Amino acid sequence: MTGQAGDQTPGGDFRFWHGAGGRRRVERGGEVVYMSSVDGEAFVRIDNEIQCHRGGFGVVHLGSMFSPLDLLGPESVLRRMSVQVNVSEPCLDVVGGRAAWSIAVTQSSGVAVDLAFDSRTGVLVRLTGPEDAGGFEVLHLTEHGELGAELFRWDGPSVDAPMSARRRPAGDREERGASRVAELTALVAALDRPQEVLGVIVASKGGRAAREAIADLLGVSAVGAEAVASMALMGFRSDVAQRAREELAALQSRSLGEGR
Repeated sequence: MTGQAGDQTPGGDFRFWHGAGGRRRVERGGEVVYMSSVDGEAFVRIDNEIQCHRGGFGVVHLGSMFSPLDLLGPESVLRRMSVQVNVSEPCLDVVGGRAAWSIAVTQSSGVAVDLAFDSRTGVLVRLTGPEDAGGFEVLHLTEHGELGAELFRWDGPSVDAPMSARRRPAGDREERGASRVAELTALVAALDRPQEVLGVIVASKGGRAAREAIADLLGVSAVGAEAVASMALMGFRSDVAQRAREELAALQSRSLGEGR
């Protein structure tokens, strides 16, 4: 499967390929920004260099509110938002010139989101939230009988990811939940201190230095610092902060309930 997706942040257009076995290739501006290779390694462009991650890691941020990695798999945006939602009756729609089914879901916080799924593949092809809250739409979607393994093999230069960025495979629910809690904890901390966060980012020389400064300022993990560094400026709004606090409270409450 190949496609082109755009979100509502400037420069948020991607091209992506998805092959058998969960293999993925994502390009932005003609450059590879993410690739999961045939031998289980993942390559991510960070600070304009390709980092090699082995053994799996958590959520990948590609500098945009939404990316093709949000469309498919266990870390998809749909999986992350699927806690306590009410679903409306689906209706027939058209997205990117292809038939789709659209539904509206309402989260426990009362926020309504419109979703559209391609009728042939089931891929999430459109997400529209509250005004100015972001969203995305797949502009072109193409099905293929098979995509060659070479498409998902990185042959260019790369460096090993720093130890702080390496994590165990996020394959189970507990692992995914812990990763999301780390992200939300950092986001809430950043939203409580927006001027200080923006100050250390502006003063930093390079993306890696900015993430380290955020981690030191807020006392958060590398995963949390990456989530904060990837925020768009619109993410500092008070309504976004409120939704993050509500989601974090719901996850923490659920975790406490399961631990009894």
